[in-house]
Amino acid sequence: MKHILAASFVLAAAVAAHAVETKAPAAAVREFKSVNIEVKGNKIWSPSFFVVKKGDKVKITLVNTAPSGVHAFAIEGIAGTEASVDNKEGANTKVVEFTADKAGIFRIYCPMHAGHVGGQLLVLE
Repeated sequence: MKHILAASFVLAAAVAAHAVETKAPAAAVREFKSVNIEVKGNKIWSPSFFVVKKGDKVKITLVNTAPSGVHAFAIEGIAGTEASVDNKEGANTKVVEFTADKAGIFRIYCPMHAGHVGGQLLVLE
């Protein structure tokens, strides 16, 4: 009986140790780079379509190469995604970071020049 009790204790300790080691997987970090370009007066962020999963941490590095000056980026309905990006060397990069906490399709736009930029963020369940 002592041996069975001791073996049970060892087995329980091994199971408990394994339970501590197995953690829920960390949320994926999805990193993108989007460049603002200008072609015949049309300004766009390229790429302008992003696909992530709900729960992902998202990091979008924005680089403005358009010669016409400052341009902006925002994702409608997601707080903290608005950024103005200058085109001057050394100031032409900004990073937007957020967690995709709700599924759906979200419009990407330029708050400064609504007609210049269009895109979408698709957040899958």
